[in-house]
Amino acid sequence: MSKQIYILLSVASTVILVLSGCHSYDNFTTYYNTYYNSNRLMKESEEEFEFQDEKKRVTPRVFIPEPLFKAPAAGKQGPPPFMDEFVITPQKLQPVKVKLDSIIIKGSKILSKHSKSDYVEGTVYLMAKSFFYQSLWLPCQIKCSEQLDRFPEGDLGPDAQLLMAKSLIMQQNYPGAKLMLSRTVDIAWMKKRWDILSEAFRLQAELALHENDIEEAIRPYKQAVAQSENEELKAKWQIDLATIYYRTGRFQDAAKNFRKVHQYSPDYMGEYEAWLYEAQCLIRLGQKDKADLIINKLDNDGKYEEWHNFTYAAKMTEYRLAKDTAQSRKSEKFADSAYVNNPAINSVYFEKAVDLYNLKNYTESRKYFARARNQRSTFSKTSEKMFFLLNSWEGKRNLIQPLIAKADSNQALNDTSKAMLSQALFELGRVHEELGNQDSTIIYFKLSTLYSPPLDTHTARYLYSYSRVIKDSSAWKSDSLLEIIVDKYPRTVYGGEAIKMLGYTDKYLIDTVSDLYHSGLSLRQNKEYKYAINQFLTVYNKYPSSNYSPKSLYATGWIFEKNLRVLDSALYYYKLIMEKYPHSDYAKDVKPSVEYLLAVKSGKIKPGEPEIKNEPTPNLKLNPMQMPTLPADLPSDTKRTSPNQKPGSGMNPMDLFKDPGKLLNNTIDQFKDPGKMLKDQFNEVVDPKNLTPKFSLPTLPNSKKLPADSAKTDVITPKK
Repeated sequence: MSKQIYILLSVASTVILVLSGCHSYDNFTTYYNTYYNSNRLMKESEEEFEFQDEKKRVTPRVFIPEPLFKAPAAGKQGPPPFMDEFVITPQKLQPVKVKLDSIIIKGSKILSKHSKSDYVEGTVYLMAKSFFYQSLWLPCQIKCSEQLDRFPEGDLGPDAQLLMAKSLIMQQNYPGAKLMLSRTVDIAWMKKRWDILSEAFRLQAELALHENDIEEAIRPYKQAVAQSENEELKAKWQIDLATIYYRTGRFQDAAKNFRKVHQYSPDYMGEYEAWLYEAQCLIRLGQKDKADLIINKLDNDGKYEEWHNFTYAAKMTEYRLAKDTAQSRKSEKFADSAYVNNPAINSVYFEKAVDLYNLKNYTESRKYFARARNQRSTFSKTSEKMFFLLNSWEGKRNLIQPLIAKADSNQALNDTSKAMLSQALFELGRVHEELGNQDSTIIYFKLSTLYSPPLDTHTARYLYSYSRVIKDSSAWKSDSLLEIIVDKYPRTVYGGEAIKMLGYTDKYLIDTVSDLYHSGLSLRQNKEYKYAINQFLTVYNKYPSSNYSPKSLYATGWIFEKNLRVLDSALYYYKLIMEKYPHSDYAKDVKPSVEYLLAVKSGKIKPGEPEIKNEPTPNLKLNPMQMPTLPADLPSDTKRTSPNQKPGSGMNPMDLFKDPGKLLNNTIDQFKDPGKMLKDQFNEVVDPKNLTPKFSLPTLPNSKKLPADSAKTDVITPKK
């Protein structure tokens, strides 16, 4: 019996040794074959990031009182501004992109072949960091979640929690990020990971400030200072608490909390920050003498000599707030040569730019925004945007002023000048809209509609924008502008939007085209060929992208070929189908006829002879000078410009091509009284709400036609 027990114990020991040996061997091969290299690649990548952009703080931080200036809205897309420091730009990513991809590949091998080793937790975290550095927020979140599920009590738990919170903020999932940061604080405190804890507090505060909840931003720091027993950490968190008061403009509270930092054990950088920003608070509170005592102390202390530029920036702030112009210019001249592109000096320039902007001195303000944008900082993006907006403001004004002066002196502006002026006015309105100047925005948008030529389709954009900005103050006027867009520019993008906003059916435009086309068919059946051709050409000229457009050209060519026997005009429209709609069924149908008619014209065959087979198709490119003609034997009344015109009066339709100026002048005279024009043309009751004529002379495709005069409103009255 004892022998059997001995054998069993021996077998069990052997199994245990083998299993433990297998696990050790698995760990050995995992570490030296894959994990070691992955960890090395991550360190090299992070060292490259630190080399390009100092992530490690070796100088005091730069803060500005944010309520003094509200930057133009940056939009809802992308991460919030306080997360910009975590975004790796493509330029920084390029040198290490291959290394980060290699980390993911090696990590996948470990998870598939060594899933029982002790390096799985570290592998998943390295993969999550690799995704984060490549701005792949969702894969990073998934990997962090996987790590936390598999290793809830792991050593890298606080790191994974914080990284997941960052990825959620990047995706603008703020409720999820708040929950994850709260968990991060708990686990970091439990594991005494003070670095993670400080970062979690900072992100909680920044997220609360982003949502304008100042008390919520202050709360975690107050709680941390009260609970911590580490004097160095207390000093660090006390500085962070004081900076929140400073950034939100509560300078009295900020000065008090900066002074309180010295009760703990700050390092020498923290001590300098506390003195420096206490002096800044005192300057802004008007306590110049107390501020000078601190500034002189920092200036004369040798251990702070390397940060003399920050101390000098405080002096420049004092000169600026005291409105000492001479001393300010002198200090700026010195700083520009001694401290080039220094963040502290740039913060002074930024605040001065804001002062000048608030005084409406845009030209000088732009100069200081240009200086403040040169170095990456918390205000560099705002400076960049303001510089370009003010630069655009000046450029548009310089373009507008001579044209406005010319118009005010009763000098006629041609359509090109009007189009240029209206576009510049509109863009100037856009600049004011981004700057938040609502009144100026409305003025310039309205001016752009007044000067824009009616034939310019950009007018639809100007009308739409003007309608948008006045909707809250004058809903009726806004809808009137939309009605004009629908009437005059229905095929533009803004016409489609106006149709939706006014609640018109989606079939609005399609029904219009269909009605025109079927009206042409009806007129052709009644042998009213001239009016049928007019309807078909209206379809092509107004709605060239419609499916009815090639059908209308085909019907026009058919009338000229079969009904009117005018082969030149038929050939013109058939060739037009083949050029404008080469892939349509109608282009295939007319190709034999085109080849035949071209052969007849060239003299290769005589009219009535069969078509020439296997001949190459002649060049079908349209000659702009080749015009379609009406037959000479048309009934006399078809040569009139309107059904009620007396024979011999008016002009022949071909005068459009021979003397377009004559037609334009006559048409303009008629448009001075659109109701009378329609009554003369149709001899019927005119609807004053719809002054669009139902008949116009046939024109060449793409030729400009004077539009019908719109119903007059008090919104847009062209300046005479």
